[in-house]
Amino acid sequence: MNIIRTLMVEDETRSANVLKTLIEEHCPEIELVGHAQTVKDAVEEIKKWKPALVFLDVELPDGNGFNVLENFPSNQFSIIFVTAYEHYAIKAIKASALDYLLKPVDADDLIAAVKKLPVDSAGDKRHENLLFNSRQKNGQKQRLALPTLEGLKFIEQSEIIMCEAQGSYTNFQLTSKEKILVSKPLSYFEEILDEEQFCRTHQSYIINLAHAKNYVKGRGGYLIMNDNSKVEVSARMKHNLLERFAK
Repeated sequence: MNIIRTLMVEDETRSANVLKTLIEEHCPEIELVGHAQTVKDAVEEIKKWKPALVFLDVELPDGNGFNVLENFPSNQFSIIFVTAYEHYAIKAIKASALDYLLKPVDADDLIAAVKKLPVDSAGDKRHENLLFNSRQKNGQKQRLALPTLEGLKFIEQSEIIMCEAQGSYTNFQLTSKEKILVSKPLSYFEEILDEEQFCRTHQSYIINLAHAKNYVKGRGGYLIMNDNSKVEVSARMKHNLLERFAK
């Protein structure tokens, strides 16, 4: 059985004891190596123990759980938020949490959350909960794993119609009509996506060339995609786009 080195960040003694008991009873793979009650202590404990998983309360005496995450790279450890406040759910998604548990924590919900954590045979692999590429033997990037509140959503690159920037986040629009918001900037995906298949058309858009239906002329013009969505083309990127279609 793989052992998952885990830290708990919880300032309420009763809640901490309940979670500790549930872990001991239902999650033998979890090894609680530390317990912090403040943002300051959480940062120190994470640096000390280098956990693979952190159970993170949102409301803390000297700040909140999101302040803790500001001190670490996004793929250093997995996060399961534990809070009494449901309105933090969207922010938890944007922080790429593995899961989100409401107090009082239900044993079945805890078990399901822990099962979402992939570890290697040594039980000490850091779960990259933002994004990773699956590669074929020839090295080509084919699949992406995008984090959602339910876990990782695996998609083929061919399923992507376009990626749209939304501030420091990126919205994926898929052929299934599903939209997935990921907390990485568009420039990040410009480096990851297959350059033969995708093209930047604007500071806010990357499109899958295979899903472009029409180009409408203009100073930059715009594209109509197979799902009838419109994608702006900047004057600066117009020439490169039309060259791509001419190949």
